[in-house]
Amino acid sequence: MRRDGGSAEQRHAALEFLSPIREQILDRAEIRPGEVLLDVGCGDGLIGLGALDRGAEVVFSDISEACLADCRSVAGDAAMYRVASATDLGDLVVDVVTTRSVLIYVADKRRAFSEFFRVLQPEGRISIFEPINRFGLQERRGTYGFRDVAGVEELLARVGAEFVRVQEQTGGLDPMIDFDERDLMTLAEEAGFEDIRLDLVAEVKNVPMWQTRDWDVFLNSSPNPLAPTFREAMNTALTPGETNRVTAVLRPQVERGEGITRLAKAFLTARKPAGTHADDGHSL
Repeated sequence: MRRDGGSAEQRHAALEFLSPIREQILDRAEIRPGEVLLDVGCGDGLIGLGALDRGAEVVFSDISEACLADCRSVAGDAAMYRVASATDLGDLVVDVVTTRSVLIYVADKRRAFSEFFRVLQPEGRISIFEPINRFGLQERRGTYGFRDVAGVEELLARVGAEFVRVQEQTGGLDPMIDFDERDLMTLAEEAGFEDIRLDLVAEVKNVPMWQTRDWDVFLNSSPNPLAPTFREAMNTALTPGETNRVTAVLRPQVERGEGITRLAKAFLTARKPAGTHADDGHSL
């Protein structure tokens, strides 16, 4: 609800954005019918449900039992479910590991890659999607994606600082920005993977990153599950008078659908070598 401000329109827009990403993740995984796919950090099950449609056997894995319950309500007995973190996947043995925007929440990414490697069968594959949040970070913190912040630059900077403060308190900020695409390549190689490929897409678009023209939806949305909503950040960082000043500048831009989106995303695939154990990742 926080991600979309309770808006069905926002949820639909998010699905339109994520569906092509899902298809790319699954295409790059080269799934064959009957293979076992582990959807790490499955969330709402977007990847795993798509894999079921392609004939895979799916294990939904997440630290949230509520997320797993949501996936079970859709997939039922057609899949398996595990409460597990990306850094401790348990006794699974699978053919494919996928993630979608999972490593941005994982502090020990090296451990996560080691776990991906460990649970894979020899010649098993990973297919990973991660946003590269370092791209355009300073611009986003300064303007929040608005084109015109004249007269409220300092106020908006204080709102941005509140996002940083809250996320640092929860330990949520650093994992989101402590890596880039080169780090993903290095981590995969250090874990023992081969045939590593990474495709980076970086874009600056003259469209708003918040995908709504409803001011209340915008205020009640947050950029990620660990962040405050824009309303919460403003109420904490600004006085009522300052909030009114910011609203006067930003609200017309939201309602006109004006803004700038800076984003980068990485698709990484790799393969576990033949001649390795499926349980410990060490060469025979």
